[in-house]
Amino acid sequence: MYISLLIQTLSITAPVVLLVVLGVYLRHKQHIDDAFVTTSSRLVFNVSLPVLMFLAIVTADMSVSQHLPLVWFSLGAALGAFALVWCVSRFVRVPAARHGAFVQGAFRSNLGIIGLALCLNAYPEEGAILGALVLAVVTPVYNLLSVWVLASGDKEISWGQQLMTTLRNPLIIAIGLASVVRLSELLLPQVLLQTGEILAGLTLPLALIGIGASLTMSRALVVDPVVWLAVALKLVILPSVVVFSAFSLGVSGASLGVVALMFASPTAAAAFVMAKSMNADARLTADIIALSTLGSGVTVTTIIYVLNLSGLL
Repeated sequence: MYISLLIQTLSITAPVVLLVVLGVYLRHKQHIDDAFVTTSSRLVFNVSLPVLMFLAIVTADMSVSQHLPLVWFSLGAALGAFALVWCVSRFVRVPAARHGAFVQGAFRSNLGIIGLALCLNAYPEEGAILGALVLAVVTPVYNLLSVWVLASGDKEISWGQQLMTTLRNPLIIAIGLASVVRLSELLLPQVLLQTGEILAGLTLPLALIGIGASLTMSRALVVDPVVWLAVALKLVILPSVVVFSAFSLGVSGASLGVVALMFASPTAAAAFVMAKSMNADARLTADIIALSTLGSGVTVTTIIYVLNLSGLL
């Protein structure tokens, strides 16, 4: 039983890890370069991933309203994770210059790529729609909280501008449009749906290979206690707290699995872009991303294995 459960768990995490490793290898062998990563990432973010999210909602066999408890829990979990990491940072006295990058790196999950890929592998039928719901509610929270914690004391934040930037996010737009189509019961032409499915199929291979290609391997094992604490929070402590809270509140089955996979995902690559643009500690952020991405293969596999072994999934 233990071996079969382990094989079942690896079938969820191994494909994701292997594609990231493939990206590392292809970049090392110079089969792909920075230009490819930049262009493919732009294609994924602006086109194929929004199409994937749109189709997930439009073609879902289930009612979105029945999963409102998952939506509300995900919102609370994101806010709670931020508060916990912020308190830890203050308690251990992370230097002020590194506080923002530490907090963002420890609480912000890679929902759109790695989290979603894991959900699709674990739950082919409902993983996309459940992942899309979590993504829709948590992404704006991540963006706004990251802006707040990264802003220095003498830097004025334009919340109106940040809100507009969040609303212009292609993923948010796609989910909003899909919700309108779903509520209006509009039937889309089959040829349009088939074309969208082909386009959506580009998302995960391109995105995961791009993540691997963009990793700075020399920074992944850096000896910095702040980095290791952030990664421990991101990969072990926060997922454990979130999953325990979800189970205690009655979240179960696929919803519990999606919560575990989304919140156990490594730090989002977008954290580096935001840290750099706001003059925060970009190097610390890059170190957290690299180490958490490499370590997540082990930690996510362990978390899902334990949940399966306990009969919770």
